[in-house]
Amino acid sequence: MVREAEGEVDPTDALAGAIASALSVADAVIASDEAGRERLWRLRERHTEAINAEGIPHKLDVALPVARLAQFVDRARAVVEAASPGARTYLYGHICEGNLHLGIIGPAPEDEAVDDAVLGLVIEMGGTTSAEHGVDVAAMRAIKRALDPAAMLNPGVILATGE
Repeated sequence: MVREAEGEVDPTDALAGAIASALSVADAVIASDEAGRERLWRLRERHTEAINAEGIPHKLDVALPVARLAQFVDRARAVVEAASPGARTYLYGHICEGNLHLGIIGPAPEDEAVDDAVLGLVIEMGGTTSAEHGVDVAAMRAIKRALDPAAMLNPGVILATGE
């Protein structure tokens, strides 16, 4: 069996209980067998493909304090609608880390008004506009060189040795 969570016990029952007690969850699926897990992973891996099929998305990768995520989701949809009426907003991410990806369909690719509106909201709510995939590789190299000039820490992990 592939482990998808660390721990001494299977977290499925605890996860199901937490989801059941969450007030804002309307529907959820938890896989408890290998076939179910494979099906969920296929869905997870193809969601960006599905969004791209609707048009050219504006893609944003942001992070917020976990306690503010629900408020951000509500406000982000309103901010997008105000900046680009009729736009469709898809949110997904790594909730425990406060990391959200937004795929916004509707505005022309060169129209940055919706991006500016969402990123302004992120900053207003104490978040960061560069999360996970949004971190610039050149910035990562500079930080790595500054903190680890001898390249002794995790050599070759993420950045090639010597970068």
